Amino acid sequence: MKILCCYNVNIDSVGTIDGDRVTDYLKNHVKSKSREIGDLPDRISNMTDFLALLLAHTRNGTGGEYLLETPDAISESSLLIRDGVGPVQRLGGNAGIAASTLSALGATTVIPNVASLSQTQADLLCGDAIRIPVERDGEIILLKPRDAVRGDEDAIHYVFDFTRGTEVRSAGEVIVAPDNNRVIATYDPKNIAMHIDPAFKEFSDAHIEEMDGVLVSGLHLLRSRYPDGSIYQDHLNPIIDELRSWKSSNPDLAIHFESGDFLDGDICDHVISCVSDVVDSIGMNEDEFLCGGLDVSAEKIIEEAERSINRLGVSRLCVHTRDFIVSIFEQSYIDCASEIDALSFGASASAARAETGRVDRALSDAVISGISGITPSEKGAHECAIVQERFAGKRIENGVCVELGEYLACVVPSFWCAHPVTTVGMGDTMTAAVFLRELLNRKQ
Repeated sequence: MKILCCYNVNIDSVGTIDGDRVTDYLKNHVKSKSREIGDLPDRISNMTDFLALLLAHTRNGTGGEYLLETPDAISESSLLIRDGVGPVQRLGGNAGIAASTLSALGATTVIPNVASLSQTQADLLCGDAIRIPVERDGEIILLKPRDAVRGDEDAIHYVFDFTRGTEVRSAGEVIVAPDNNRVIATYDPKNIAMHIDPAFKEFSDAHIEEMDGVLVSGLHLLRSRYPDGSIYQDHLNPIIDELRSWKSSNPDLAIHFESGDFLDGDICDHVISCVSDVVDSIGMNEDEFLCGGLDVSAEKIIEEAERSINRLGVSRLCVHTRDFIVSIFEQSYIDCASEIDALSFGASASAARAETGRVDRALSDAVISGISGITPSEKGAHECAIVQERFAGKRIENGVCVELGEYLACVVPSFWCAHPVTTVGMGDTMTAAVFLRELLNRKQ
């Protein structure tokens, strides 16, 4: 399979928060904790902003991504990191993690758009199938990432993992993280502006008829206004036009859009409205789909997804949670057995990344077969049983399929990893693995 990955590739600097160090920092550096850490900002301009967001997400066990005004805004964040657990540089960006996953799981050619191809970025893009379009002597050729380095500056996103049980004391309150998750602080002007590498654009436009699929992500980084006076539509519209052109040139091209943690609800609504006119499928996690709603049951998600897919007009809508994955789709899109196979493959790849920090076919197969010691989420399996009873569903392997008029819906449990190496990129890994498996299953 030949797949394009758009649009954000970057470097993640990953560290794990130490609760005692955060407590000490609050005690020694933040004088009026109740006043300064009360209201939640929508971006990070200083350490107080960062701490307010970190404490809120630690308290709720949720993840979030926020824009940095400048890298210096969190210059003291290294004081909060646990000894021996980072920061470590890893491949980041939705498109970057997806490209790595696709290559590891058997795609023949994976071509990501890389806005800043520094030496460090190239070293991290190490998948055998990954190729970068480069202009040489007036022609666009494909090279391995290390042969395509442009000398750009590193595009670094700062990732702060916290583990379940992390304890922080603040203003007389004891905050205990109920789940593993992370907060991401991003300063990345090129990716935020949806910079498209000219060689990537020229190659993809010329060879789109040869491609099997396109994974689109990173649009959650769009800002309402940019330093040059442009607005988010100025950066979004060329992308929508390009996707529409690709689909026109290759009607069999499968295009999936993965949403993200939009900071601006109006931008999110506009982006999804625009992309739904051209893509085949849309994916998001439960927070993005339910907007923070407390009822994260498979039954609730299926009911909401049926309304949403009908309104959006796409062929497929996927919602992935910590414990299960729900996919609702037109009956002509794929059959239930093939979709459950794809969802289980994605769940296994995500669990492999969480357990070991990497993904490959052998690890994923070991998870599915049960020999890895990683087991399906008990809550996810329970949700499958509820869906089967509530909708008179059909059990297929470890999942359930139900008929909803013109649509079908499938739900499978995630795999439970008690002590993850990382919480970053699990959704992107799952999405890429499901997309690849769907492409293979639909072509058979």
